Amino acid sequence: MHRRQFLSAALAWPAASISGIIQTAPGASTPLGLVALGPGALRFLVYLDAVANVSAIEAIEQRPPEGRAYAYSLGERIAGLPIIGPGGAGRLPDLEALASVGADLAVAVTLDEQQVRMLRERVGIRILSLDYGATGRLEPAVFSDSLRQLAQVLGYETRAETLLDAMESSIAELAQRIGNQLPVTAYLGGVSLKGQQGLTSTQAGHPSLDWAGAENLAERTGRTGHLFLDLEQLLAWDPPRLFIDAAGVPAVLSEQAANPGPFRALRAVREGQVYATLPYNAYNTNVEHALINAWFIASILYPDALADVTPVAKADEIHTLFLGQPVYAELARDGLGFMRVDLLNGRGRPW
Repeated sequence: MHRRQFLSAALAWPAASISGIIQTAPGASTPLGLVALGPGALRFLVYLDAVANVSAIEAIEQRPPEGRAYAYSLGERIAGLPIIGPGGAGRLPDLEALASVGADLAVAVTLDEQQVRMLRERVGIRILSLDYGATGRLEPAVFSDSLRQLAQVLGYETRAETLLDAMESSIAELAQRIGNQLPVTAYLGGVSLKGQQGLTSTQAGHPSLDWAGAENLAERTGRTGHLFLDLEQLLAWDPPRLFIDAAGVPAVLSEQAANPGPFRALRAVREGQVYATLPYNAYNTNVEHALINAWFIASILYPDALADVTPVAKADEIHTLFLGQPVYAELARDGLGFMRVDLLNGRGRPW
């Protein structure tokens, strides 16, 4: 999709209706006890600043953040909460543990209708199913609709609209800065999908590249969403700028160490034009990173238009908007910040 068309679609996010799978008891008030089930469910609650109402968590949320930006902001807020299951895509919680916490509402991502029905019947809990889009792919309209649904149920409509309006304004400002400049060709590899992936893992219709005004080489395939690009095709296209998702940098460096020839053949590698972006997918999509990365990519592709923008400061600003605090320093500490990636010598240099 052309950048202008994608931008128009992104800014035309629809008002929500409560169309998720939810069962509300007559006369019920705003739910006070919440549980989050599945990839990215807790992230929605962090975005709405509703974590104080979470009464239990999945075991995966006790792990180190590993690129889950929202996890850096949680601190001790979820420490000591009961565990209701391991977590993971499509994995049900422990029914007895879930019933024991007496939660009012389960916010669920990636559970199918049969699983939702079973939880309702056997645990008696209300469930709201939310979504980010297709697997590993942020679809802004789907995300915003889900956020609004959750906000309406919880009474957090003002927070949701503040967040979505600010995101819309940021995208619009970036488009205005870029103006009518011809799109610069770029490629973004190392996109995570159910774990780390190498250089050929990419996405057509990647919002960061679209909002940054880039010509995304993956779209030349005519496909949509996540895909694995043939390495020979990438070598033939030979993009002048190469971006790698920071979560995929270790996998790409391993590929380079095992077979350096193809990497040396790329112009972007020889000319030092390889950059790492913040992790895009980590237990579903880091929506704030889609936006932060758009600004970072645009600052590389159109340096004059964004000469006054400091990527780290912009990251702090957007993290604070979504998460309530800056977390870039923690990401960088874990090797997941912006980098220049030297694929001739197999190392990354922090920004």
